[in-house]
Amino acid sequence: MKKPVSIQDFYRFKFPSFVRLSPDGKLASFTVTQMDEQANAYNSYLYVSGLEGNWVRQLSFGGKEKNAVWLDATTLLFSAPAKDAPKEKDDGTPSTVFYTIDVGGGEAQELFRVEQSVGSIAPLGPGRFLLSCNCPVEAAQKPEEGAPKAAVQGKDFEIFEELPFWFNARGVVNRKRNRLALYEQEGGTLTFLTGPWSNVQSFSLSPSKSLLAYSASTYEDVSPRGNALCLYSFADGTTRELFPAEGKAHEDLAFLDEDSLFYTRTGFEWPGRNPDYLLYRISEGKELGLLHPDAPIGNSVGTDSSYGGGAALKASGGQLYFLTTDWSSTKLNRLTVDGEESRLSVRSRRDGAIACLDVAQDVCVFVGMRDRQLGEVYSLNLNTGEELRLSSLNNEFTADVQTVAPDYFTFRNRDGVELEGYVLKPLDFDPKKVYPGVLEMHGGPKVSFGGIYHHEMQCLSAKGYFVFYTNPRGSDGRGEAFANITCNLGNLDFNDFMDFTDEVIRRYPQLDPCKIGICGGSYGGFMCNWMIGHTDRFAAAASQRSISNYFTKALTTDIGFNHNMSQLGTTPWKDFDTFWRTSPLSAAPTAKTPTLFIQSDEDYRCWMSDALQMYSALKLNGTPTKLCLFHGENHELSRSGKPKNRVYRLQEIFAWFDQYLKGE
Repeated sequence: MKKPVSIQDFYRFKFPSFVRLSPDGKLASFTVTQMDEQANAYNSYLYVSGLEGNWVRQLSFGGKEKNAVWLDATTLLFSAPAKDAPKEKDDGTPSTVFYTIDVGGGEAQELFRVEQSVGSIAPLGPGRFLLSCNCPVEAAQKPEEGAPKAAVQGKDFEIFEELPFWFNARGVVNRKRNRLALYEQEGGTLTFLTGPWSNVQSFSLSPSKSLLAYSASTYEDVSPRGNALCLYSFADGTTRELFPAEGKAHEDLAFLDEDSLFYTRTGFEWPGRNPDYLLYRISEGKELGLLHPDAPIGNSVGTDSSYGGGAALKASGGQLYFLTTDWSSTKLNRLTVDGEESRLSVRSRRDGAIACLDVAQDVCVFVGMRDRQLGEVYSLNLNTGEELRLSSLNNEFTADVQTVAPDYFTFRNRDGVELEGYVLKPLDFDPKKVYPGVLEMHGGPKVSFGGIYHHEMQCLSAKGYFVFYTNPRGSDGRGEAFANITCNLGNLDFNDFMDFTDEVIRRYPQLDPCKIGICGGSYGGFMCNWMIGHTDRFAAAASQRSISNYFTKALTTDIGFNHNMSQLGTTPWKDFDTFWRTSPLSAAPTAKTPTLFIQSDEDYRCWMSDALQMYSALKLNGTPTKLCLFHGENHELSRSGKPKNRVYRLQEIFAWFDQYLKGE
C-alpha cells in the first residue's frame, strides 16, 4: 500500500544532472547526486547510459565526482578531491585534480592537477585543455617563514574595495575574477588567455577548437551590467573585441560552424527584458538578427526537487537546440539559419520541465521531470519526436508514495488578463469536509510554477491542506511584456494573487476562506511581507529569504546595486518616496498576520537585515512572529541547503501553519 509523502523522503531522492553525449552519440554520461543524512551533505557519482539497449551503470563511487566531459568515445574526464592532498594547501593555494575513467570499467586514474580553483574544463586536443579558473586579481601575500602568525584575510577579516563585494553561494568575490586559461600537459604549463581584471561570464569553442569566443566584463571598481563579446585565436594568440559592453550583456554563446557564432544580447531598459538572438559571420564581420521566441534561453520552471546544472543550449549539425519556458513548461527549440534567413521549430512541447540537455546527430538527451515524477534522463529522437526514458533512478520512491495531481485551469483577472491556476487538493480529499489551504508564491519574479513534482507542496497536501499557485504578471514564459512589472511591484502582482485566491475559493467550496496561509521565498518572500501589510484576509504567513526594505536590499546585496534599483526604476537618492513606498516595511505597523521568517546568514542575494527588520517591526507591533535563522546557508537553502536544514525548514513551516490554520 502506498504511503503519504513525508518530509524525510528528501533523503531518498536521486538527482541527475550534467548530461553529456559521447562523441559517437552512443552513450550518455551524467551525474547523480544524493543526500547523505549521516554526513549532512551531498554525494555525487558518475553514471553512464547506453542509448541502445536502455541500460544504466554507475561508474564512480567516491562521492565527489561530477560534471564529467568526454575525452573520446570511451573515456571520461572529471575533477574530484585528491586522495593524497587537501583541496587547499596550508598557504591557501587551491588545487584541482583531474582524473580519467574508462566507461567499460576499472579505477579512475589521475591525469594532472593544477594549483587553481577550476570551475570547468574543455579538451582542446591531445594534452591541451581550456580551464575556467576563479582567481584573485593579485596573489595573496604569504607570511615569511618563521614569522609570527598574523590575522589572515578571508579567515579573520575581509576587505571590500569594489561592487559586488560578495555573491550568493560564492562568498566574497572582491578582487576575484573568472579567467580562461590554456593548460598544456607536456611541461605542465598554465597560460591565462584573459586579463587579471576581466570576469568571464560565458564561452564557446569552435568545432575545430581553433577559435574561442567569450563574453567578459572588465572593471577595477564597480562591475558594469554589460559585458564585451571577444574572439580569441589559438593559432596566433590574438584577441579581438567583436562588440563592447556599452550596457549590453552577451550570453549563450555557441558556434554553429567555424564561421558562424550564435549569441544573445540583452539590454537593461527594464528588468525582465528578453534577449535578441544574433549571429556573427566571422569572415564577413557581419551581425545578423535571428528569429526568437520572446524568451530567454533556459528553464525557469521552479521546484525544490532538482539539483545540479548542465547546458541549456547545444549546436549540432549547423543548427542550434535550446530550452525556453513556455507558460509553465519547458520546450525544446531548434533554430536553423540559411544565409540571412532563420527558422524556428519546436522539437518537444510536453508538459513538465527540462533541466539540461546535449545533442549529437539526430538525438537529444536531457534531464526531465515528467508526470509528477522526479528527474530522470531521457532521449528524444529529433526527427520523430519519440521520447524514451533511459534511467529509473527514482522508481522505488515513485512506486512507494501517493502524490496528488494538480488541477489546472485558466481564468481572467480584474484587468482581463488570462492567468494559470494550479490546485492540489488534500490527499484523500473528501468533498464533504472543509480544509485549510496555502497559497504558494514563487521567486524571481521572472520564473514560473508548473505541474512538476514539488516536495514542499506534496507534503502540505499529504498533511491535509489545499495548495494552490499561479504565475502572476512578472513571471516568465509569457514574453517580456507580461514580465515587465517595473515600478509596479506590489501592485499588478498583488492584484493577481488576490484575484486568484478569490477564484480558487469560488471553485473549491471545501477550502475554508478563513484558514488560508501564504508562503514564498525571495520575490515570494517580498510578496508575503507586502501582503500582510496590505490585507488581513490570510491567517498565517511563512516568509523566506525575503525583502522588506529596498534601501538595505539595494545597498547590501550582490545584485541590489543594479538589479533592484532597475526594478524600482530609480535610486534612493533620486526618489526616496518610491523606495520607501515599495518597501513592505513601510506598512509593517498595520500587519496583524502571524508570520514566520526563514532566513540564512550567508544569503547575499536577500541579506538577513531585511528579515530582521520585518521581524522586529512585527514584534513591536504585537503581531505573533518568529524567525528561524540558519547558519552557513545561503539563498538556496530550500533547493541545495544541507539536508538536515532542508528538513528542519519544512518542519518549521508546517508547524507554523498547523498552529494558525489548524489550531494545533
